[in-house]
Amino acid sequence: MNKRWLAPFAMLVLFGCSTFAQVPATAPAWGYTDTYQLDVLQNLTTADAVINLSNAGFYTPLGNIFKDTGYICANIYIFGGVAPNDPSGEQLAACSTCPISRNGARSVRARQLVANPLTNVTLTAASVKIIWTTPPAGVAQNPATSCNAAGLPTTNVLAGLNGAGQATNNGGFATGGRAWATHWHVISGIPAFGTETRFTDVPLSAAERNVLNENCAFIVGNGSGAGICAGCPTGGAQSSNTL
Repeated sequence: MNKRWLAPFAMLVLFGCSTFAQVPATAPAWGYTDTYQLDVLQNLTTADAVINLSNAGFYTPLGNIFKDTGYICANIYIFGGVAPNDPSGEQLAACSTCPISRNGARSVRARQLVANPLTNVTLTAASVKIIWTTPPAGVAQNPATSCNAAGLPTTNVLAGLNGAGQATNNGGFATGGRAWATHWHVISGIPAFGTETRFTDVPLSAAERNVLNENCAFIVGNGSGAGICAGCPTGGAQSSNTL
């Protein structure tokens, strides 16, 4: 490549990487375009699946290259059907949250997520929804205890950055979270096979925010512990002692 084009090209790449997801959702949707994500899990009694989570590091303070900064919360909601009353899986079966530091990664087994449903039934499949937020107490202050799947923002508050690269609107809707899920397919007449898909970005409405937050608040508030699914492992991505 001609050297006179090299520097502008490098700046374009860096600019593109730094702004890849900082797009507020179009009203009436809330958050950023990547705040709310969706995927499905299936055949969980035949084989397990894994949800891989990563934090792109948008909220890392400028000049801070050390660990334990730039946290965002992956607030996870599990929907599973209970035949014959709820064959489509419209009832929230479990919820949990997962704090992930900037550039960090976590992996959660699907069977962990469905092991403790509110309905106390075995879920063979589930719809998984994730809402990304910043911790209410700040991105570097006890995120493990401040992330809360039943404490979503009550208004369309966007977590952003100030001039020093520090997070603003702590507890707001976040950008830069990514998730992938593995799947096991069992189809008559062909060998079983596996795939992996990235969670799909979908618009977050105020009504859906209320459904997820209030139903998760009921699960947490009932005090029995049922419906609170296992969050992220403490040993990092694919932690052998927790997966």
